[in-house]
Amino acid sequence: MNKVEILEYLRTIFIALLVALFLAAVATGCSNIVAEHHARMLAKISNTAKDNEIIGYLITVYLQKAKENPGDYSINVKLGNLYELMFSYKQAEEQYVKAINKSPYGVYSSYLGLANLYIKQGKYAKALNIVKQLKNTDHKPLLIAKGDFYMNLGDALWQKNKYESAVKQYKIAFFYYKKVDSQKKDMAITGILDCYNKIADKNFKRHRIDKAIENLETALLYKETPVILYKLAILYKNFDPVMANKYIEQTYKEDPGLINYDLYEELLINLIKYYYQNGDDLKTELYKHKLKSIKNFEKRYVITDKDVTVKIDKIKITSNLFKTKHKIRVKFRIENTSKYDFNTLFLIVKLRYDDKTTTLFDEKLFSKKHPLKSRKTSDIYEITYSYTDKDEVYAAKSLWLDYYAGKKDNMRKIPVFSMKLRQEL
Repeated sequence: MNKVEILEYLRTIFIALLVALFLAAVATGCSNIVAEHHARMLAKISNTAKDNEIIGYLITVYLQKAKENPGDYSINVKLGNLYELMFSYKQAEEQYVKAINKSPYGVYSSYLGLANLYIKQGKYAKALNIVKQLKNTDHKPLLIAKGDFYMNLGDALWQKNKYESAVKQYKIAFFYYKKVDSQKKDMAITGILDCYNKIADKNFKRHRIDKAIENLETALLYKETPVILYKLAILYKNFDPVMANKYIEQTYKEDPGLINYDLYEELLINLIKYYYQNGDDLKTELYKHKLKSIKNFEKRYVITDKDVTVKIDKIKITSNLFKTKHKIRVKFRIENTSKYDFNTLFLIVKLRYDDKTTTLFDEKLFSKKHPLKSRKTSDIYEITYSYTDKDEVYAAKSLWLDYYAGKKDNMRKIPVFSMKLRQEL
């Protein structure tokens, strides 16, 4: 692979992270995958953020109930949960063990409580041994609970960058979820894709291209995503242009904005040469036509962050006398720095604060009759946005203006400009 192809492959590795930096949530392959992992992790952390005094009081109550009802295993399970919230893992373990010893045959909550506790402590072998004691049945809640356990184990291994081990656990979780047709199977697939992407990236960096291809094609058995398809196109490009074209055409159908069209055109030229040398006139002409179509599509619809420059003429944040209401006023121009005229340009401007975004501007600019010529600058556009101390944005630690642009309405809008706003008002 040449330097351009290596850089292009690496670009696809980070593209989701770059987009996520600007968009609060974008569903483009890996970026979506990592976000779901983080959401699950944060959900678990938030469960511990309860008032310690309340938890302590509840522990006292349930300890008394345990004395009054020594045979009730469910009280010990609750105590185990409460001790976990206090990070008192030794006491939590003692309660789960007591619950297991008391619980009747077929009860699994105490087993899974202890197994998930072991995951938190990094005692993965112990956790697996506990779950293996549970007999497989067709009881739907048990199968879902097992799926949850293996998802938790997969997440724990993911956090330690043990992707090869994590993917095995996600596959088991998928098996249990699929068996009962739970919607959670999509979450398991997300984990599987995430791991295979990471493993493939690792193999790519080690120049083990065949292994990287194997990883990504295995991921496709679970779900096709544009990022995986495009990575495969890049990996196949030099030694199997036919396969490379198959994957890049699938990418083109699903997310044409992801593609580097210089590489796509180079691939088509190689295919034209290949079929011409093999005397296949029909496919030679077919790919010549395809090349012409792609060039025309690129000219009309494809945009890069280098094609658009946002020029801020004025930006001002004002407040009322009591500083309970603020107004943001922005004046800006668009410069067409590409080699083609903009017959259309879809521009979106968002205000980003904390982990949220608010759309301030979403318009279709220019037309065939009134295009923005190449190397020319537009008229001034103005945005105003007001908010009060009752709005979430008022208490935000930082404010950002993010600009996205695209030439086609149903294509992904790419980030082209971002700036931090002054917080001092």
